[in-house]
Amino acid sequence: MYAVVDTETTGLSPSHDRIIELAVIGLDAEGSMEWEWCSLINPGHAGTGHGLAVQVHQIYPRDVADAPTFADFAGYISRMLSGRALIGHNARFDLGMLAAEFQRLHQDLPEVPQICTSNLARDLGFRPYGLKDCCDALCIDVDGTHHALADARATAHLARVLVDFSSETMRSEIATCVRSLQHWPQVPVVTETPKTRPIPPVRGRALSAPGTADSRRSAENPAKGEDPRSAIDTFSIAADCPESRYLSAVEWVLEDREISPEQKQALSDLRAELNLSDEQVHNVHMAFIRGLAGSMWADDVLSNHEQFDLDIVGGLLNLSSEDVEYARDNPIELDLINEDYILPPGAKVVFTGEMSVPRSDWTARAKAAGLHVTGTVSGNTDYLVVPFGDTGSSKSRKARGLGVRVVSEQRFRRMIERAERESSSC
Repeated sequence: MYAVVDTETTGLSPSHDRIIELAVIGLDAEGSMEWEWCSLINPGHAGTGHGLAVQVHQIYPRDVADAPTFADFAGYISRMLSGRALIGHNARFDLGMLAAEFQRLHQDLPEVPQICTSNLARDLGFRPYGLKDCCDALCIDVDGTHHALADARATAHLARVLVDFSSETMRSEIATCVRSLQHWPQVPVVTETPKTRPIPPVRGRALSAPGTADSRRSAENPAKGEDPRSAIDTFSIAADCPESRYLSAVEWVLEDREISPEQKQALSDLRAELNLSDEQVHNVHMAFIRGLAGSMWADDVLSNHEQFDLDIVGGLLNLSSEDVEYARDNPIELDLINEDYILPPGAKVVFTGEMSVPRSDWTARAKAAGLHVTGTVSGNTDYLVVPFGDTGSSKSRKARGLGVRVVSEQRFRRMIERAERESSSC
């Protein structure tokens, strides 16, 4: 009877901007979920937006490069939404973007009954009445923000609080409106298979508590004055053993949280050269991710961003979810091996994207460590720091073209921690 809809777009103008991600959640008459669907959408040559829009939705050209177009999905979207009242947080905007996309296909949308949770919240006195503000006020947990599926799920939860789905009057009115609807455009279904992306985590939230009491302190009740690393075992690999060379290579290819086909082949060639068994390779991969977890637990809190990064690294290293969970709950102290991860004073650094901490905090910390922070990438830039990998943004493309090293936020965190330790020991 209902469909919750959320869009991520290149901007705010239906006439000029495009939908680049769409989520639809089907609800029954009682407001319970029946199904959900979400996909990235390739806008063609329109790109994924500029400036603030990209900072908000964090969708980059590389994310949509192999996604179907709206025309490919149009028939399936019509089928999903036909005969349903639409629910959205600022439903008018989402429906307007959908109407504009169908108009580009020379199709008009019918008049659709709408329930706008933003309007309901405002009428009930919520201030501010943004989606996350309303969810926070009502203690509704959200998966993430500015991801179409995460926002649609949050909107569905919010609707269950604000809307009386059991009201016979409302049901009757909605049913009457639906029966009187003209059909949605009869467009052939080209595909219904979505192209998805992970839901970026909400900044600053602690994801989980430590797995065992004896492996590290409780994140909620840290022991005052105790060294955060004191409960984490130190681990090392002899520099002259084959596993050390392979670990160094793994560390290098994962600095930007991407493994290119060329890097994958290089790792395979090195493994053959060193005659490493499957077990030895797995052990090196586990040492790397456990060492990463150790650096994350150093402040006694594992944030959503850090868990997200662990999952990314686990996937790149072909580790199972059980392996990643084990690494999270059994961290080790394993310093960076490659010596070129030492940050020299005056190194030029640029930050881009939505990170686990505000960019202003990173800028202050980098400057305190003697680094030079700028806002633009140039041939003199030493490092471009990105949230989880090469985003395909203009800064990333420029950095690649100029040969500037791109490192993930977690890698940079470990680099600056090393610089800070060495500075304090002098």
